[in-house]
Amino acid sequence: MDDWTLRSIELITGRRSAPARARSGDLVRVRHGAYVDATDWPLREREAAHFIRMQAVADRFRIAPVFSHRSAAILWGLPVLGAHRGVHVVATERKGARSRRGVVWHNDAIEEADVVEHGGMRVTSLERTLIDLARTEPFPYAVAALDRGLTPTFPGGIGGSVSGVARDRLAAWLDGHPRKRGIRLARTVLEFADARSGSVGESVSRANMHVAGFPAPDLQVEFPRYDGGNDVVDFDWPFAGRFGEFDGRGKYLREEFTEGRSVADVVLAEKEREDRIRRHRPFAIRWGWDIAMDADRLRRHLIAHGLHPAPR
Repeated sequence: MDDWTLRSIELITGRRSAPARARSGDLVRVRHGAYVDATDWPLREREAAHFIRMQAVADRFRIAPVFSHRSAAILWGLPVLGAHRGVHVVATERKGARSRRGVVWHNDAIEEADVVEHGGMRVTSLERTLIDLARTEPFPYAVAALDRGLTPTFPGGIGGSVSGVARDRLAAWLDGHPRKRGIRLARTVLEFADARSGSVGESVSRANMHVAGFPAPDLQVEFPRYDGGNDVVDFDWPFAGRFGEFDGRGKYLREEFTEGRSVADVVLAEKEREDRIRRHRPFAIRWGWDIAMDADRLRRHLIAHGLHPAPR
């Protein structure tokens, strides 16, 4: 869920044989009247598939549309969680436009400075995209996006690196638009967001901990090793003698983390690391995506491991 690869794909349009070829499996229908070769369709990367749908939408318009919200987030390299329900477009030239045929129209006033070209497409600026996500997405999803967007630099969805947005710029925008829908939620998300978060899974976990009423953990805490260097933990509750780790599958499978080691070697190294950390914090709590995404499951999991919500 953390990374993806976006690339332009040749669209197949205007061919009478396309529907039949789609039924046979040679083509994949992207949207009404637009197809791609089945070998070009990403089976695992939802973001890459969404990007192809964005290309198909752009191909249907005489004037290039302005992509926004979740679609803009994908282009910028921000995490997008939950189900993808259509390509998001700002109705700059079509006030009152209704969402249909896989296009979600947003009838919202937008300033010229809020529109930029990125990756060959017109898209809401990173600043405006973060604001829109903070106003409209569920709290954990919005937190994950702003945690990423507030970091100094991060990998862009279309390639290269992207410079993050300063917190005070987002706060100033919110102060300047007090009547916009969702501003109260956006303020809450911005206040809670923390660029120290090490991954999307950590961001969602922290947000759901907050929703469930747990005391705020310290983030990215370093513990000195007896042989030199430091071990870093995702979450730390020193008062409870516990530390927490979000364990995504990537830690054990992705080359950037495994560095050529086998899964068994990675697991053994992680066990040795945990043993070192236990010298400082006796108890470890670990969880993965299935628990992180569910506030109630996370609550029960943390309680079962000896961490309790703060008194209300």
